[in-house]
Amino acid sequence: MPMTKSEFLTLMQFPPEWEALGMYPDELFDIQVGGYEPGHEQAAEHDRNGAFHWWLRRGPTKGQLDALYRLAALDPDPLLGQDLLQYLDKARAAAEGR
Repeated sequence: MPMTKSEFLTLMQFPPEWEALGMYPDELFDIQVGGYEPGHEQAAEHDRNGAFHWWLRRGPTKGQLDALYRLAALDPDPLLGQDLLQYLDKARAAAEGR
């Protein structure tokens, strides 16, 4: 039986705010669950990092960037959260034309 989005998010340690904020669309889920192999949950931070970069490649809106900042702060891996801030800052500067 295929894994549901909720099961995948839990397995990969995504904070529930990813769904609550509407930041984990089906398109992203399909990509990530399609590449999942048993054992990937041992390095779940790679999938969470990939989700942030998926958004960054799409040129997020100001509201989406705000949500990504919040999600970075909530990430269970503080080092990943801190690392993501530099990418989010660059995206915000680009969006503001700096």
